[in-house]
Amino acid sequence: MSSTADPPRDSVVPALSRVEGWQLVSHPIFLVGVAIAVLGCAAFVRTIVVGTAISWDEDGWTAAVGVLMMGILTMVATNLAALRDRRSVTTEQHASLPVRPPIRTSGLLAAALWPTCVAALLLASVVGIGATQDLAPSGVEVVQLVGFVVSVLLLGAIGIALAAWVPNPFVATVVAWALLFVTPGETPAAWQSLIPWQTLGATGLAAWHLAYLCGLTVVVALLALAKTSRPRVIVAPMVVSIAVVVASAAVLLNGVCPAEGVCRF
Repeated sequence: MSSTADPPRDSVVPALSRVEGWQLVSHPIFLVGVAIAVLGCAAFVRTIVVGTAISWDEDGWTAAVGVLMMGILTMVATNLAALRDRRSVTTEQHASLPVRPPIRTSGLLAAALWPTCVAALLLASVVGIGATQDLAPSGVEVVQLVGFVVSVLLLGAIGIALAAWVPNPFVATVVAWALLFVTPGETPAAWQSLIPWQTLGATGLAAWHLAYLCGLTVVVALLALAKTSRPRVIVAPMVVSIAVVVASAAVLLNGVCPAEGVCRF
């Protein structure tokens, strides 16, 4: 007698991630993001080769902003991928398959690692070129670069979570435009340390910011899964990840405030 039980999760999720991942990195919207990231990295590489680059902190912003733009467009691409069934009116057909929605969502979340790897390869290439020209990033700058890579994964997860809870592609587009304008103001404030792509000058604070960013990514991924998963499956990891976010956020807010005087929130 044939069984209708779910296929093993360990085999289905990687298979879905390969299919969805390839579609993500070949999606026209993501390719536009890659082009922007390559231009940003190329501009920095040019300053390195010509010899006008002073430091990663002063001149590497073009590479970082390019990767950030790629992350924002990754969010739009993952959102469209998650809403493919709704656009194609195949939701009911896929609901009848033995692979349950949480597993399909897990496959999409795993697929977001593909654009993240592209971001990592781009920045690693620039770091390698800089090292050959005696312009290697410092420890704090390496942590910041890792943070920008993780931001791509976070934005990809946000696109999937938006598709789960607000299944309209227009929403992701609006969020993408809003993120373009979420930049720190001229007056430093403590809350700016909680912006995912904010850079902090101290190695310790940068490490805490990376922990904050990783925790936030897990929270968003679990929110995407919460739409179709059993609550008991995600409660424990959600509590742990929220605790990481809250603890690291508290350290960041306290660390950027002056030792004396009023902290500007």
